[in-house]
Amino acid sequence: MTREIVMKPFSKCFAGLWLLVGLLFIIGFSISATAQVNTRDIPLTAQPQQRFNIGQDLQPIYEGWVRNDDGTFTFHMGYLNRNYEEQPYVPVGPNNFLSPGPPDQGQPTYFYPRTQRYQFSVTVPADWGPTKELVWQLTHNGSTQYLYAWLQPEWEIDRKNITSILNLQRGRSNDALYADSPSAVTIDPVQPVTLPDTLTLTARVTDDGLPEDLPERQPRRLDPTLQRPDGAPDIPDNIITYSKPMPPRNGLAVQWILYRGPAEVTFDSDEYDEWEEGDEGDGKTAAVFSTTATFTEPGYYVLRAVVSDGMLLTPANIEVTVTAAN
Repeated sequence: MTREIVMKPFSKCFAGLWLLVGLLFIIGFSISATAQVNTRDIPLTAQPQQRFNIGQDLQPIYEGWVRNDDGTFTFHMGYLNRNYEEQPYVPVGPNNFLSPGPPDQGQPTYFYPRTQRYQFSVTVPADWGPTKELVWQLTHNGSTQYLYAWLQPEWEIDRKNITSILNLQRGRSNDALYADSPSAVTIDPVQPVTLPDTLTLTARVTDDGLPEDLPERQPRRLDPTLQRPDGAPDIPDNIITYSKPMPPRNGLAVQWILYRGPAEVTFDSDEYDEWEEGDEGDGKTAAVFSTTATFTEPGYYVLRAVVSDGMLLTPANIEVTVTAAN
């Protein structure tokens, strides 16, 4: 005699409950197992938000090309240092060269962290041709990266492109942009330096007085609930960040940087030095800026003054030879 088993509604619910508990157990076990994976075991390609202070490579950047009035063309270049702290020195040679032509075509040898746009340019003849390439090969930390510059029509740029990328126009009109002329900069000659002596650098700037000044920015107001109370302790920050200084909105200013050299050079300030009342010049058509450079190692250095008139940037270089103490 066959007995038919009929499951009552309560029994069905009870069985379903156990099935749900079992599924949750399996899912929980899977999550727990996943959580035990160490991030160091995950390939770097699967860690897009990972930051590295040291150990990464350098990527040359092709910014685009400009058509010159005499028929020649100028390639503009920069770089990305993928490190947040490491500032490598890669001398001109097998690890840092351009081709065709001489290996030294004005490229940097000292690399600041992160993205550094429009660092140097190379002018090529009018008969360069639409497909011929200028190559910058850069090797660091065992990784070789390349830049290929050629006259791709879509990569033709002008002053508007450059100031937009560098965020320098700041709401000024295109008429004001194209009416402005770059500053003229000269750096006083210097003598060789013997460690531990320092070096005084002086940049003399003249300008057309443009662009016209923008109104001063009003300070941003924070909601009272977002302001830290007086006397609050500093917030600890163990994440190294790098922020490239921005020039002031108005008037003449200069930033001093190391462009080539075997070791870090420190200046009076990493920021732009703004003209102030009482300084030489008027701060719009003329100004003089000085700083002190401090070296730690002997060698050949190229120091750069980056001058801003409030919208356009003009670089000027000075070569310095540093010798060891006697």
